[in-house]
Amino acid sequence: MVISENFARCIARISGDGYLYYRYIRYSNKCPELIREFKEDMVSEFGGINFTEGISNSGTPFVQVHGKNLIKKFTNYLEDYRSTSIKIPNEIKQGSKRLKSVYLRALYDDEGCATLRLNNNTKEWKRNLTLCSNSIMLLKEVEGILVSTFKIKTNKIIRNKNAIKDRCYVLAITGKDNFNKFKEKIGFLSPRKRKRLEMIIISYDSTSKNKISFEKLKRELLIP
Repeated sequence: MVISENFARCIARISGDGYLYYRYIRYSNKCPELIREFKEDMVSEFGGINFTEGISNSGTPFVQVHGKNLIKKFTNYLEDYRSTSIKIPNEIKQGSKRLKSVYLRALYDDEGCATLRLNNNTKEWKRNLTLCSNSIMLLKEVEGILVSTFKIKTNKIIRNKNAIKDRCYVLAITGKDNFNKFKEKIGFLSPRKRKRLEMIIISYDSTSKNKISFEKLKRELLIP
């Protein structure tokens, strides 16, 4: 069965910052653009929907929908939707390159992180693009798609040992060529993450030897 791009993004959202329950579906995110896209995708896929919107106890905005038919369609593709057992549906893994791209973009918008920091001692940039999940199977499947479909090399999946409570798995991408491929073939909708990825790529030409662009990037890095 062919999955639409709208529904592929919705599945990715539920696999990321979403929550699937037998009574309702909830998507939470502090980024207005991601909340808006989720609502638009749900309406495009299912027609008129009544959304319940609110703010969680943690201060994160959310949208919530009810309906057995809606929930059943998601459970048809996410048979085990516990955070440790999330997988990519076969229909997406076997789908078009475009379908895989929109799915990965939505997943990275939720669970991805583009990091650029400066080592003050060496004056060298440290760059990383990571995807975190409690499901190692999900990350292995993402890794497979990145390598085979988009020719983006990844680092070995590791367990996050830095956080005491959050012991998730981490899939990392490094290297200028891989960053460029990710930007061109997958990218971000999140303005903050998109900007940070652009800064990562710019940093390769903004070294301490190029003082003007180096200092400019340092100033921009301080802006959230």
